[in-house]
Formats: sequence, structure tokens, C-alpha cells
Amino acid sequence: MNASAESETLFCIELGSNIDPALNLPRAAKALSRHFPLLAISSAWETPPVGTHHGGNYLNAAALIACALPTEQLKAILREIETRLGRVRTADKFAPRTIDLDILVVGEKVVEADIWRYAYLAVPVSEILPQLTCPHSGEHLHQIAQRLKATSEIRLRPQVDLQPFKSAKAPSRD
Repeated sequence: MNASAESETLFCIELGSNIDPALNLPRAAKALSRHFPLLAISSAWETPPVGTHHGGNYLNAAALIACALPTEQLKAILREIETRLGRVRTADKFAPRTIDLDILVVGEKVVEADIWRYAYLAVPVSEILPQLTCPHSGEHLHQIAQRLKATSEIRLRPQVDLQPFKSAKAPSRD
């Protein structure tokens, strides 16, 4: 990117897969890191699918990137990455997928309200943005994630290592 760091916005991206997820989650992290500085990345977490019972369990993670592009242009790049990794969009929004890349947080603003409801979003994001505050309850995301972990079918998958794709220099988070 040619823009200066001052004009970059931090975006938190959700990575999810339930078709060869142990292969596709690292592939997605690598693809993201080729386009943007990957400032932080969570562990991989396994969960059952939400909204459907067909398809296998998902692996989910969250990545923090710095980007000077407008949100719509970033979404277009994320869709290109999904397509290159074999994502096929169908009318069934719950269909199994090789990869799903969604913007959850822009700057300090949560743009995906389900982050407060579902462990597959809250737990990975809480690893990299624990102090996000729920506008309804005032709780920090790390508190909500702990509660969701205790009441959801979610488990850490440490054998899926996404850390090698993290950029060498992370931003200061004062």
C-alpha cells in the first residue's frame, strides 16, 4: 500500500471455513497477509455450523489488518480472495464453504451485531480486541466471550497455527 499509516483504518476480519477448514483457514490468512499488514490473528476455534445442520463443523479465526481503502473496496478484495480459494456463493446463505471473509469491526465500530451473540465470532475477536464494549450491556468483549465459551460448543484447535502469517510489526495499542 502506498498510503501513510495515518490514513489507514484498522479492520477486524472474520475467517471461517467448513470445507477442508484446516487447509483453507491458513490459506486465507496467507492471502490476507499478501494484501495487507496482518497486525494480529487469533487462534483457530472449532464450532458447529449456525443456522443449519448440514455441512461439517467450522473453523473460525479473526484477523486485524490495516488498510487505507474504503470499506467497499476492501469487501471487493475479500470477495476476490474467497473466489480464488474456491468459495461458491449460492442462494443458501448457510451452505458449506471453503472460506468466508467478513468485516466485523471498522476502526472502533462494530459493524456485525452478531459478535455479541455468537461464540464463533466473539471468542476469536476477543483475543485481538478484548476491550470492545457492547453498546447495550457495557460489557467488554472478553467478558462476553468467556460467558459464550462456557455455554457453547466451541473448542480451541491449536494444531491450526495461523501465527506465521502475522506481520512482523504490530501497531501500538495504547
